[in-house]
Formats: sequence, structure tokens, C-alpha cells
Amino acid sequence: MVKLRLKRIGRKKLPFYRIVAMDVNSPRDGQALGQLGTYDPLKSRIDLDEEGVVRWLKLGAQMTPTVRDLLRSQGILARLQGLEGKVREDALLRQKPKSHKKLAAAAPADDASASAPAEGPKAVAVAQESPAADETKAPEAAPEAAEPGDASKD
Repeated sequence: MVKLRLKRIGRKKLPFYRIVAMDVNSPRDGQALGQLGTYDPLKSRIDLDEEGVVRWLKLGAQMTPTVRDLLRSQGILARLQGLEGKVREDALLRQKPKSHKKLAAAAPADDASASAPAEGPKAVAVAQESPAADETKAPEAAPEAAEPGDASKD
């Protein structure tokens, strides 16, 4: 039996996959019968050969759940059934906390240099707000100080 599934070709902690047609009994990284596209989960990018996917599905190839979701998000399954298929841009852009952590760890120098100037203006803005807040509190504090002083004069 032939399955449409993912074949990992990325390096450690940076996954990248090929969408391939493979025999069920072959290993994950084994010889593929045909390459149908690529999937980059970190950049949320899919490139597919739609004609090749349709050809393999018509020949009786089955899909893994992950490949089924990817094809559904690209509208290929709907077009295969004769419906109007739309590419769902938001399907791949959902929040992936683990991948965000990996990207942040991969580029710590970029984040540190970008965050340092951003904190500078924020600190200046907070410092500018503090004297303004003290000025508004100062007139309120002055009448309270004057009242006890007036009472002591009497």
C-alpha cells in the first residue's frame, strides 16, 4: 500500500519535511516513490505539486493525518471532490509556542540587540510620566499640609 506522508530532511531541532509517496513498510527517511512537495513548519510554508498529489490519490494512495490536514488547508481535497477549494492562510499561522521558543533560542543576538533599544525609550517614557504624576500629587499634598499648619496657628 502507498501512503502520502512526511519525510524529515531537516537537521536537529530545525525540522523540514518533504511530502512524499512511499510504501507503507519503508522507513521514514527511506526511498520515496515520488516527491510531491515540501513543508517548513517553522516558517509556516507549504509548496505542493497539486497534479502529483491528485494523481497519487486517484491511484489509491492513502494519506497520513498530518498530510491530510496540510492538503485540506491548501484546498486540494476540496478541489479533488469537485468543490471550490480555498487556501487557508491562517491554518499554518496558528500559535506554536514550541517553535517560537526554538526560533528565539536560535537567534538570541538578534533579540538582545532589538530589545535593548526598545527598552530605552520605554524607560524614558516611564521617567517622563513619573514627574508628571508627582506634580499632580504635589498640589493635593500641599492643602493637606496647610490644614494642620493652620490648625496649629490657631
